[in-house]
Amino acid sequence: MTLLWLLIWFIAGHEALILDPVNAWAATLILAAGLDLARPNVVPGRKR
Repeated sequence: MTLLWLLIWFIAGHEALILDPVNAWAATLILAAGLDLARPNVVPGRKR
């Protein structure tokens, strides 16, 4: 998810990531990182 965000950010034109206050690009990066970290570590259908 984060790599997809990075690809879109490169194509869109490298607007600055501002964290104080958070702009739209920084907010979507935080969301993408959060979704990546919240993803389960186990692949569905695979037993250990």
